Amino acid sequence: MGKEGLVKMNKKQKSEKAKTFRTVLIIAAAAVVVIAVAVIAFKLGSSNKPEAVAAPPAVEGRGIVAVPENVEELREKAKKPVEDGYYETRMNVEWNFPSSSEPSTNAYVENSTNNKRTVYFDLTLSDTKQLIYSSPFIPVGGKLEKFALDTQLPAGEYAGIVTYHLVDDDYEELTTVSVSVTLNIKK
Repeated sequence: MGKEGLVKMNKKQKSEKAKTFRTVLIIAAAAVVVIAVAVIAFKLGSSNKPEAVAAPPAVEGRGIVAVPENVEELREKAKKPVEDGYYETRMNVEWNFPSSSEPSTNAYVENSTNNKRTVYFDLTLSDTKQLIYSSPFIPVGGKLEKFALDTQLPAGEYAGIVTYHLVDDDYEELTTVSVSVTLNIKK
């Protein structure tokens, strides 16, 4: 082919072709930027959400907080017996006493039927660690209500610690679990 077979472009055609190329290039660059921003936003958004992970193995003294995503799972677990050496507490945590020599009007402690061990508990004052009540043994399924303190205290509000002692068949201590309570003594 000779020179006559070649298409010659004039300056105007070259300018239009360059504009088209620039436009395509700008659109492609904008698309890349939009995709990059979307990917970054997705990554940042997903890192702020809690990941669904299996519950950790039971650790003494640690429970799992109920949230909408795990409520049903925790309810199902609550129906199952508690592993030996662990304890499911069933109690109220604000105990009212007309006086320290009279039985509580509302104190309630139950050894859940989901537990495997007999327990007893000691009640101490949080600040001084003074022992103010020792319970009898509470078998699985047993409960203790409206008991009187072993120690006289002046009227007031006290922070207490209930320490459950899980015992074996020979009533030897296996482990302990502690729960905070508030004691309100009226007079």
